Amino acid sequence: MKAVRLGQVLVDEKIITEDQLNLALERQKTVKKRLGNVISDMGMASERDILRALAKRLQVEYVDTPLFQIELDSIRLIPEHLARKYNIVPLNMRAGVITIATNDPLDFTCLEDLGIITGMEIRTVVSSSIEIEKAINRVYTRQNADEILNDIRDEYGVSATAMENADDESMAERVDSAPVVKLVNNLIFDAFQQNASDIHIEPEDNLTRVRYRIDGDLQLHNEFSADVHQLIITRIKIISGMNIAEKRIPQDGSFQFKSEFFTFDIRVSSLPTPYGEKIVLRLLGADRNIDYNLSSLGLSPYTQEIIQKAIKLPHGILLVTGPTGSGKTTTLYSMLAQLADIKKAIVTIEDPIERKFRGITQVQVNPRSGLTFASGLRSILRQDPDTIMIGEIRDGETAEIAIRAAITGHFVLSTVHTNDALSTVVRLVDMGVEPFLVASSVKCVISQRLVKKICPVCKVEHKVDLSDNMLLQTNLVTAHKGNGCSECNQTGYQGRTAVFEIILIDNKLQEMIADRANMDDLKVYAREKKMRMLREEVLDLINTGVTTVEEGIRILYSVD
Repeated sequence: MKAVRLGQVLVDEKIITEDQLNLALERQKTVKKRLGNVISDMGMASERDILRALAKRLQVEYVDTPLFQIELDSIRLIPEHLARKYNIVPLNMRAGVITIATNDPLDFTCLEDLGIITGMEIRTVVSSSIEIEKAINRVYTRQNADEILNDIRDEYGVSATAMENADDESMAERVDSAPVVKLVNNLIFDAFQQNASDIHIEPEDNLTRVRYRIDGDLQLHNEFSADVHQLIITRIKIISGMNIAEKRIPQDGSFQFKSEFFTFDIRVSSLPTPYGEKIVLRLLGADRNIDYNLSSLGLSPYTQEIIQKAIKLPHGILLVTGPTGSGKTTTLYSMLAQLADIKKAIVTIEDPIERKFRGITQVQVNPRSGLTFASGLRSILRQDPDTIMIGEIRDGETAEIAIRAAITGHFVLSTVHTNDALSTVVRLVDMGVEPFLVASSVKCVISQRLVKKICPVCKVEHKVDLSDNMLLQTNLVTAHKGNGCSECNQTGYQGRTAVFEIILIDNKLQEMIADRANMDDLKVYAREKKMRMLREEVLDLINTGVTTVEEGIRILYSVD
């Protein structure tokens, strides 16, 4: 094995050329990295192709997803710090031989260290560094939970029932210990690594389930013994400023998570259930794919043109609508980032503040101290702002103040929870705002959804079933889908993009709204004016192979 030269292996396997190898070797002299990393960084070959070629030459197995081959008994032999140091994960033990997954089977220092520590012969399989990292995060988090439980039992000799009945001071003391802190931190860190937006910690009869919301779908991360549940919940409640003695009513809290690499805010919500409290952590601004720039949201040229027109309005209301988690805040923040100007006074009132911007005054709602959207908005108007962003219009009072602000020369951006753009104006009237005020103030309404994108690695073409065409009300012959691979965690999807329905309120629509026109009449007029609806945007993504028929049905299907 020591005689194997990676560069020559890649040339022999036609992964790279001799010229590319020479370029990489020259680059390696300056960057001081391993040759495989240099070749990958220069875009000559992917890590997967490099490792497959190396595995073939060494006659060892290449494993796409080592996580699925791990036997937990083998984890106890190799400490987490060594697994992370050498980027390896143990898979199994057989007759004095321990098998590990590594992305560097020629790292003999690692193999010698592991042999001394375990007292066993080391066998290697090859996997990509990202898959090994995923496996480490998953299995050592579970091991930490087991270790915590054992530590608690050894020290206190208690069961889950005893923990539930423990006094608050005793419980707080236990969850301040390093293992519990590490477990909670690992859960949050791993969620960030996987680009999750939420962490759901759910108690069942005999276990605690942890799920992450990734690309809009909940995915199982781990299952712990029920004994660990109260420790995790108490730790989270303490750091988020919640009352650990109160377990019978829902509570809300928040805290800031810091590591040496990143910092972001987390919003926490608890809910009592028959088996204990369910906790949901919302990772605000933790999505590493967001840079709050309109040009990076994947907008179609038509949509971008209309939005650029809308945000140039000197006064009036621009509303963004859609269900929870549809990306409304991201769209508003992207608009604010473009509007930010030293010559303009921009003020926001939000609950919560998900991202802080320089040059913009941001106010956090605090109902306990009397700072609501309505009261905060009144105070903001006394400070002569040019642009105001309201996190959400939830009631008639806030809606009326926002509309009067727009009529008196301010540009107001906000969100409303409705299913489509046109129903938003009807919703404002239902809140008690006079139709003529809605008609004269609302200038643009944007409805949006987030659509999952097909994984480019496992993307394939398929025939569209008749039943799917009936649900989607189309006559598609073929479309695309993802078969599932290690890149997309076997889901077939990777990432999301937004689709929009944008209605600019023209003179005719103003008249119709003022005259209390019903939704059907408003939709007929919008179609006559050939305004681009959500349906057209979604079908375009299906036809261009960006998303699936299944996603189209999820967004567009109705019983009408």
